[in-house]
Amino acid sequence: MGLAWGLVAAVVCALAYGAATVFQAIGAGRTKDTAGAGVDPRVLIRALSQLPFVAGIALDTLGLVADLIALEKLPLFAVQAIMNCSLAVTALLAVPLLKAKLTRNDWMAVGAVVLGLILVGISAGAEPPVHVGRNVHWALLIAVAVLIAGSFLAVWKLGGNPVVLAAFAGSLFGAFAICVRILPDLRPTELLTDPAAYAGVVASITGFLFFTTALQRGSVTMATATLVVGETGLPALLGFTLFHDRTRHGFVPVAVIGFLCAVGGAVALSRFGEAKAPSANAGAAEAAAEAQDAAASAESSATS
Repeated sequence: MGLAWGLVAAVVCALAYGAATVFQAIGAGRTKDTAGAGVDPRVLIRALSQLPFVAGIALDTLGLVADLIALEKLPLFAVQAIMNCSLAVTALLAVPLLKAKLTRNDWMAVGAVVLGLILVGISAGAEPPVHVGRNVHWALLIAVAVLIAGSFLAVWKLGGNPVVLAAFAGSLFGAFAICVRILPDLRPTELLTDPAAYAGVVASITGFLFFTTALQRGSVTMATATLVVGETGLPALLGFTLFHDRTRHGFVPVAVIGFLCAVGGAVALSRFGEAKAPSANAGAAEAAAEAQDAAASAESSATS
């Protein structure tokens, strides 16, 4: 029964995160980018003034709760593969909400994602809680702090283009999944004294900041693809090597094929992760161009 609830929670997580991406992209696209080439934490405050972005936050909260349940009952590779099917949800919602059009290749990618989800679900085995030493929890907190510091340093040196931002966002979201996987107890009294809990909170907030900034700047295909790989590959690898995650007996090939289908389809659909509504700046620029055309037309008429 625990396995079934874990699968249901993972699917709910994918649905919620997929819908949230569309609404957050619309809201982020309507905010002004004042960070130059870097990252401005105030972008989250400005984005919260947009109703679509707030709706996306609500869906993210639902997805987070479902993610916590799924990570407690399923191996990391299964949760991350199913969760990244959210990009298929984003692509499908982009059709009615953002007037996007799915090509034949896009529909094939959606089919690959769905097939991958089914295969991963079939191959996943129920997972007991991971028991690691307290030193691992502290080491994870230190690793997250180093990753965040390195992320801001890299953005400062390399510039905040969507690919760089999405790469770090994916790594931080992956770190969050690892943190949750090793939590022995989700009771508030236990979480308050667990360094892994603090590592997960800080990683998720910082990752969300990078992701929001990438959406605000109109992330390119490779940016969202990098996000998918970053938040999927490392947690899955650590799950198998350190936490002894496993599949059902004899289902390793099915799990590998399902994982590759889910992630590969998500990467193929990654351009929908950047979908956003026209920003206020774009609207202003368009209005200015129309005014300039009208002035030029009036001047031409007066000259005649």
